[in-house]
Amino acid sequence: MWQLEPAYRRERLILVLTLAGLLWGVPAMLFLYVFIEMPSFRTLEDPSPELASVIYSADGKILGTFYRSTDRVRVPAHQIPKEIKQALLAVEDRRFYEHAGVDPMGIMGAFFSVLRGQVRGGSTITQQLARNLYDAVGVKRSLWRKLKEIIVAIFLEYRYSKAEILTMYLNTVPFGGVTYGVQAASRYYFGKDVQELKLPEAALLIGLLKGPTYYSPYRHPERARARRNLVLDLMQEAGYIDRRTAAAAKKAPLGVGPAPYTASQSQGLAPYFREYLRQWLTEWARARGYDLYRDGLQIYTTLDSRLQAHAENAVLTHLASFQKVFERELAQAGPPPWQKDSTILLRAMWRSERYLTAKQSGLSEAEIRQQFRQPVRMRIFSWTPPGYKDTLMTPWDSLIYYLRFLEAGLVTLDPHTGEIKAWVGGINHTFFKYDHVLQAKRQVGSTFKPIVYTAAMDNGYSPCYEELNVPVEIPVRVEGRDTIWSPRNADREIGGKVTLRNALALSLNIITARLMKALGPQVVVEYARRMGIQSELEPVYALGLGVCELNVLELTSAYGCFPTLGVWREPIFLREIRDRRGNLIQSFSAQTRRALSERTAYLMVEMLRWVTLAGTAGELRWKYGLTDLDIGGKTGTTQNHADGWFVGFTPEYVTGVWVGTADRAVHFPSIVQGQGARMAMPIWALYMKAAYHDSVLKLPRRRILSPPDFNPPECPSTAETEAPSPTPSLQDFLR
Repeated sequence: MWQLEPAYRRERLILVLTLAGLLWGVPAMLFLYVFIEMPSFRTLEDPSPELASVIYSADGKILGTFYRSTDRVRVPAHQIPKEIKQALLAVEDRRFYEHAGVDPMGIMGAFFSVLRGQVRGGSTITQQLARNLYDAVGVKRSLWRKLKEIIVAIFLEYRYSKAEILTMYLNTVPFGGVTYGVQAASRYYFGKDVQELKLPEAALLIGLLKGPTYYSPYRHPERARARRNLVLDLMQEAGYIDRRTAAAAKKAPLGVGPAPYTASQSQGLAPYFREYLRQWLTEWARARGYDLYRDGLQIYTTLDSRLQAHAENAVLTHLASFQKVFERELAQAGPPPWQKDSTILLRAMWRSERYLTAKQSGLSEAEIRQQFRQPVRMRIFSWTPPGYKDTLMTPWDSLIYYLRFLEAGLVTLDPHTGEIKAWVGGINHTFFKYDHVLQAKRQVGSTFKPIVYTAAMDNGYSPCYEELNVPVEIPVRVEGRDTIWSPRNADREIGGKVTLRNALALSLNIITARLMKALGPQVVVEYARRMGIQSELEPVYALGLGVCELNVLELTSAYGCFPTLGVWREPIFLREIRDRRGNLIQSFSAQTRRALSERTAYLMVEMLRWVTLAGTAGELRWKYGLTDLDIGGKTGTTQNHADGWFVGFTPEYVTGVWVGTADRAVHFPSIVQGQGARMAMPIWALYMKAAYHDSVLKLPRRRILSPPDFNPPECPSTAETEAPSPTPSLQDFLR
């Protein structure tokens, strides 16, 4: 047989090897060149983009996020509706489950379009995920970017399942601005969590991926509608929905609100709580080496989103109408308080953010005051929709404008666990930053009286004991001189004997003063401490009338000793904190101690029930229809009607409410409307009525039961009038 010469065979071999090198070596070299710039395998194994820390309510709702530059929130696959996934596949990658991360036909089409200088897509969802996850891939269209996408996509397909890739994509895809992922986008556009989205909303979100600005439902609603409907057509074409379903979805409104949801601290549920949480978590994270704004912490709070929503609505509902009552009474009372007392406006200026900023910048007092007299354009709070108005006003006039607004603080505790369930620090966090739950301390008035009566019940008194309703004179020393303290009742009525049960129900100052004289102020201070009051308490006789300044949280916590039959639990606002992978970092539980005996606590339950049956809180039942609830509570009004309080409890919750203005010198002219029963109690009533009629919460109707083998005394028509010694125990008294 004919054979090639050895030299010729050698040349042929060289030619074959050269061609093989060109065919395989050049791509290999290109692959290696691109591979050098790729992220490490360790990075690919653990894709860790900057993640926002997420705040969860006790019932599983997302309350908000903490982030620095990117609002990126992860949600598990089971929380992403199938409509979202189907819309994405119909629009972006119908062969997603058939390819291995790279679609050859799409790649070839994109490759030749680049060579021709054209712009064309062709990337699979896996390739797009590679760009979303790894900065090294880049975003500029080029051959190198395609090669990088291919390498990372192949690795992702090898490392993760299709379901995991789809979930990662939907959690990282940008929706414009700082918003990344379907959860953040759902909150931004619709103000709700992604699992609550319906088909039209899901189609709109996926349609926005082509151009969040161009198809913005706020700026270009018609474009957004057309794009959404195109997505629905593609879903029908892919077989995910039928024609009738698509047609019905096309008729639906876009579903977005009048303004986009923003992740700022002033928007959404519980903004005052979230701001306090942010400050607390910043220190907590720093001490443990975490970055609150980048590390994707999972923060599980004690707040119940349903109770929080009812609480916020109750505050706004009552004060939106009661503000008009306040302004009408101010107008009828003559010149406003700030005209009678010039220091009111000065105090308002000194605590304003504008003044503090000017001081920090080095301006003199004269320069600052001149600045306050110059008109500027500003946005101010308004009770009328949309909740604000833009105007031209001097900062000085804005101080006058804001002085007249009634503000509020509300907190709800589960006294059996110590968990804080609702926290309303004010009427609008955008315009009123000061938190009236924890930051503010105000005089508590008659809401302190139950602590005095608790000390009395624990030292031998009975609810049926009768006391003279006649002023008592108590020698006291004030500012270095001796004087007489002799308080009067709010209604100025005196005479006769009154049972302690009726005295508390009617909030009689004289009877409280007599108890303070019998017990001694120091004894009352000790009981307040046992019940969780931590603020400074001066052991003076007037303490019984609530001259001390407390915040809403600690006063409400003290009342928690009643429905628990004497157990005090430290208020807590967190259940646990986990890292981005779900690993537990720290869990939280309340410190607990027995503050009162069961019998003493139950006597106070009976006493405070009577306040709502025959006392200052009687309207809770006949006006607000809370006849089917076992409730107890106490109203409170401070000097000059500056503060209105109500603290009440049910077997499940204890809630404290405060209402007043930023400056105590601005107040109701009379006690008719300026009492706790008018200012604060209606908020509690509206809140509890909504909560206990909530078909989702399904709160029970039950009673607080008395301790075993204990029958509370029933007050007869006549009672023993001789006062018992303050020293015997309750058991001695009952025997």
